[in-house]
Amino acid sequence: IIGRAGVGVDNIDLEAATQKGIIVVNSPEGNTIAAAEHTIAMMMTLARQIPLADASMKKKEWKRSDFMGFEMSSKTLGVVGLGKIGTRVGKASLALGMKVLAYDPFVNEEMAKKLGFELVGLEEIWKRSDVITFHVPKTKETANLLNAETIKKCKKGVRIINCARGGIVDEAALAEGIKSGQVGGAAFDVFSEEPVNPSNPLLDLGNKVVLTPHLGASTEEAQLNVALDVAEQIRDVLSGGLARSAVNLP
Repeated sequence: IIGRAGVGVDNIDLEAATQKGIIVVNSPEGNTIAAAEHTIAMMMTLARQIPLADASMKKKEWKRSDFMGFEMSSKTLGVVGLGKIGTRVGKASLALGMKVLAYDPFVNEEMAKKLGFELVGLEEIWKRSDVITFHVPKTKETANLLNAETIKKCKKGVRIINCARGGIVDEAALAEGIKSGQVGGAAFDVFSEEPVNPSNPLLDLGNKVVLTPHLGASTEEAQLNVALDVAEQIRDVLSGGLARSAVNLP
């Protein structure tokens, strides 16, 4: 058995493990709260330019007029992926006074309606959202989901948040979109290459981006939760029982 103390298993060769009869387990729920809270924090940080204002104050400056922000209330949030994290982010955004559009091919309209979300297709997400946040795994279908073509379909000035998996957004295309003004800004916690390549174009965009080094699950509570969850599953499997979250078993 291989245990991944977290959600993503893209650092494990699932095919090879399956061929050798090795069960791969993860902990899909242990860091849900941490990841959702980090997404909201990134969204608000981008909206109010907090890192820049903080850096300016620590230089003993007082430049209020340099840090004009934008309000989340009355804006439309597009949530791509309504798993546990995407759902929690959407619910928190409703509390901020946002309208929430959601895309998830595995969720029905009735369920979305109960949550207070409007279930739409991806084309509607691009077209209507003021802010777009991604909460899907990295797969062949989701790789570069937001790219040069789809960025053109977005509202001018859209803000992009990615705290899910690197590679869901084409970073080079996003950088060009920010430079042209089509995209108003971005907040990223995950990157196509980690640690981030120094040549990554997002690193050179100054106050248009907020970047963190994959901190979504970096809370004391989340780290304890995922470690316990995976340890318990390994114990159960090696004792002849079943895993709760086996990634490569039906």
